[in-house]
Amino acid sequence: MDITFMQCMLGLLLLLVTCYVFYVFNIPLLTKTLRSFLKMAGSLLVLGVLLYEVVTLDNPFFTLLFSLLIVVWGATLSIVRAKLPLRQLFLPVLAGTFAGILVVGLYVLLLVMGGTNVFELRYVIPVVAMLTGHLIHANSKALYVYYMGLRHHGQLYHYLLANGATHSHALGYLLRRAIQQSALPSLSGMGWVVMGVSPLVMWGMLLGGASVLTAVACQVALLVAMFTAAVLSIIVTVAVSRRYLLDDYAQLKGTERQDTN
Repeated sequence: MDITFMQCMLGLLLLLVTCYVFYVFNIPLLTKTLRSFLKMAGSLLVLGVLLYEVVTLDNPFFTLLFSLLIVVWGATLSIVRAKLPLRQLFLPVLAGTFAGILVVGLYVLLLVMGGTNVFELRYVIPVVAMLTGHLIHANSKALYVYYMGLRHHGQLYHYLLANGATHSHALGYLLRRAIQQSALPSLSGMGWVVMGVSPLVMWGMLLGGASVLTAVACQVALLVAMFTAAVLSIIVTVAVSRRYLLDDYAQLKGTERQDTN
């Protein structure tokens, strides 16, 4: 199915309905709506150009490079949404995001899909993009809970160490909270994903020639994969970030300065 430029413009005319309602009822969202639409259109244009180039080249190297760009973008956006220092946490979050997507993505591509051409662009990019999009939402909340816990409960960490706890046990409470927070978006949003996102994905698969059973099975596998990748990603992120959080004396960096304030 091909959509002409004129048909695309007819679809965009639907935006005028919402803008007219905002204008008639004097709702101050008209400017924000137009700004958001232009931002969305610009982002899709850039993404479309990149995808066009990758598809045209049809080279595994560029497919891998584009996938890595998606992962880097996802890790960066997770930190920004969590309102945490990007320079300090970029490498740990990138490692966690990459680990979750690599392990779970390869599992889905090799064992679940199990085809002979699973590393083609049409398989790799959708899996990487869906996992990354979910990790941005799940990891941003988990990271905020974990690092805010370290900032405001540093005394609990030192108290546990003074009573004979290891560093892993002292940080275990906050890690458990972070894992729980990374899993909650998956569990609470499962129904929304099924009703709001899955039909679009399944529709795309049906347009691509897949059977209904295949589309349903792939969607179930992807939902489970997103849930697993979120938990795995936050565990790796916390494990890698310890070297950035603890000094040579196993003290939380910046804790004393924060406590004196």
